[in-house]
Amino acid sequence: MKRGLSVLAVVVLLAALAGCAGSEPAATPTPVATPIAETAALHAIPADSVAVTGTATCVFSQEGVDPTRGDNTDLVTCELDMSDPRVSGSETHNRFRYFWPEGEEAGVWVAEEAIITNSEGTWRGTAQAVDDGTPVGEARYVGEGAYDGLVFHYYFGDLGAGHALVHGWISSAE
Repeated sequence: MKRGLSVLAVVVLLAALAGCAGSEPAATPTPVATPIAETAALHAIPADSVAVTGTATCVFSQEGVDPTRGDNTDLVTCELDMSDPRVSGSETHNRFRYFWPEGEEAGVWVAEEAIITNSEGTWRGTAQAVDDGTPVGEARYVGEGAYDGLVFHYYFGDLGAGHALVHGWISSAE
């Protein structure tokens, strides 16, 4: 009888230990810092496109804007430093429209005239963003000159102090 009791005691002890092990909280995984360009949803990139990443360094001003055209008097000028030289160069956003609900801290802006220029050609298009002080948005350009027949589409995220992270693609206009 003593022997039967000790086997039963061991089985109960093992069951109790197994139950305790299962009730402990799971370890919290350590977050891993991954650049935004690597985690971006690039499923929308058309086949036979070239993915590009880079940065934009921007300055906001009112110089060079013609207020007689009825445009908003904002002008954004950026230098794009991209992984593909075809879309690196000087970028300007002009002719802004703003959609800010009264009393709200965030809104939407649209630059109806966006241009990228470099020594080989020009890209013309539009840009838009949701803006709560750190805008996140997208732009779409159609190539001219050496870039005729191409489209450049990108997403950007404001990094603060006039800097933005840019990622997108160059594809055929067809």
